[in-house]
Amino acid sequence: MEALNTVFWDLDGTIANTEMSGHRIAFNLAFSEYSLMWNWDEELYIRLLSIGGGLSRIIKYSEEINTYLSLEQAKLIHKRKQFHYNSLVSAGKLDLRIGVSRLINELYSKNVKQWIVTTSSILAVNAILNRYFPNHKLLFSGIISGEDVNCHKPDSEAYDLALKRSNSLPQNSLAIEDSIIGCQAAKSAQLKCIMTLSPWIKSAPRSTPHADLVVDHLGDNHMSSKIFYGHTKESMINYSCLYSILNGKI
Repeated sequence: MEALNTVFWDLDGTIANTEMSGHRIAFNLAFSEYSLMWNWDEELYIRLLSIGGGLSRIIKYSEEINTYLSLEQAKLIHKRKQFHYNSLVSAGKLDLRIGVSRLINELYSKNVKQWIVTTSSILAVNAILNRYFPNHKLLFSGIISGEDVNCHKPDSEAYDLALKRSNSLPQNSLAIEDSIIGCQAAKSAQLKCIMTLSPWIKSAPRSTPHADLVVDHLGDNHMSSKIFYGHTKESMINYSCLYSILNGKI
């Protein structure tokens, strides 16, 4: 039986509900400031989430609608978007996802190393951690952010680097993600992966078999997880559940 030594957490959409009420709003505020007649509504933004990284999202969308932006212009817009996003987080406009705080604290009590593995900027990471986890330097052993990698998810680079820097092995580690591209990145790094579906997704996409377990959320003491793919005897995602997944006991 393998020991559970490390859990890698994605950030956006996994730890907090950042996408629709955070990043999307911040993008639109930045677009307005730069006199771009762009408005990313929820339906459009859900589609754009298949593109990893905010800067890449801006560039790809500009190409899609045949609006020329230089790389420097795109970077300026993205930087302003980050400002608005950080302001939203600091004002407490976002919520942690169900069960996240419970599981993070349980893993900490079990001496399991926890890392943030995201291709979002370090500014976005710090905004969430400083606002919602004042003791994050105790809870998390390290961070892999967008500044640390050249390739965004679904490329495995972020997880490969996380394994290396944390001195962890795939057989003793597990990832928690909310997206197909994030799950693909984790599986490409030979990691077991739990996928917590975004709140706007009501049924499991066909690609979710990449994950070892797919649930609507991590669950809490008075709210059980709904399973879309895989199996666990636990009513919520806890240490026992993660250990079983790691060892193929579900």
